[in-house]
Amino acid sequence: MITIKFKYTMTKGFLFLASCLLLLTSCDKVVETDDGYVSKHDVPNSGAPVIKAVYAMNDVEQLVPLTEAAPGQRVCIIGENLNNLRRLTFNTVEADLGETFTALTKAVVKIPATYSKAHDNTIVYTTDMGTVSYRFAVALPIAEVDGLLNEFAAAGSEAVVAGKNLQYYDFTLTLNGQQLPLTVKDTQLSFTIPQGTPDNSTFIISWQTPQGEDKKVELPFRPTEELLFDDLSQTVQEQTDEHVGIETSDMGMLCLHFSGIIKEWSWVELSFAQPFKELCDASAVSQYNFVFEVQNAVGKPLLDKGYEFAWNWDWNNSCRWNPGEGFDTNGKWQTVRLPLEEMAPKGFATTAENLVLNIGLQPYKDYDADFRLANFRIEKK
Repeated sequence: MITIKFKYTMTKGFLFLASCLLLLTSCDKVVETDDGYVSKHDVPNSGAPVIKAVYAMNDVEQLVPLTEAAPGQRVCIIGENLNNLRRLTFNTVEADLGETFTALTKAVVKIPATYSKAHDNTIVYTTDMGTVSYRFAVALPIAEVDGLLNEFAAAGSEAVVAGKNLQYYDFTLTLNGQQLPLTVKDTQLSFTIPQGTPDNSTFIISWQTPQGEDKKVELPFRPTEELLFDDLSQTVQEQTDEHVGIETSDMGMLCLHFSGIIKEWSWVELSFAQPFKELCDASAVSQYNFVFEVQNAVGKPLLDKGYEFAWNWDWNNSCRWNPGEGFDTNGKWQTVRLPLEEMAPKGFATTAENLVLNIGLQPYKDYDADFRLANFRIEKK
């Protein structure tokens, strides 16, 4: 009968112990033999620990060594002199030795669920005979930085950048090479836009992945040069509904104001002629967004669906915007980005003379509208 030299750092109960015995046995087809189990005091290491590889627990044949694993995941470390464990860290975070099971040539360990922004990508394994370091990354969720919640916020006001998994990373914010203070939460970054920041400036947010890859996102600020209509009031080609008016917003830009009860299934359409102007690279429309700002009155969230945008009355290639149930800007302006390729028909040109933007609304129920749209433009993703 084949047995293994085994140490369990804390008593967890017979069933848990038995399950880990099975895991250790499955980690390695070749194990040391001995006459039954021996206590940790009777299994001395012969020297400093050595780590040869790390495997997933379900890789019974040890075919694919791991270079990274997720927080909270159990892995099997293969090496030498792994008994009498004193301290274990992943990416500078200490593992719970009560969740660790060792033999001379292997150890079943649980990667800490907490994380460190140090990103040193190292296992540090310390026994009574020494310490070994081994290159190994903790695979954190990928950071997603979407863009400013309102690209037309005023200079001097607070700006918010939406995103996901932001708490795992250190971000740097710069404007014209100057670093600015930045507050990081799990789903947003926030900062104060410096007074006097001119329109068409660019904020840059940069960070580094756990694998050492540099990332950055450029955030346009008040990109007035990208607007489709220099003067919205002068480009109205058709306005078919009394519930839509043109007014100056608190951003200082002209906007469309939808208001009043719009009956179910009624069709509201507005069309605007775009003078000759370069729009985008026609061969790469997938790299662009159709962008605008929206604001609904406090207490009157947007209808969850029924909004539509098209070019040159080509409603067969329209882009339908469905904000979803409960979409509410609470009286503030918010930027909306829609993939341009969803509303770019065949033959969409880099420049266009009298290109027409069509805006449609068809509510599926009576809709007490009070919202504004502004700053229609095309931006690089």
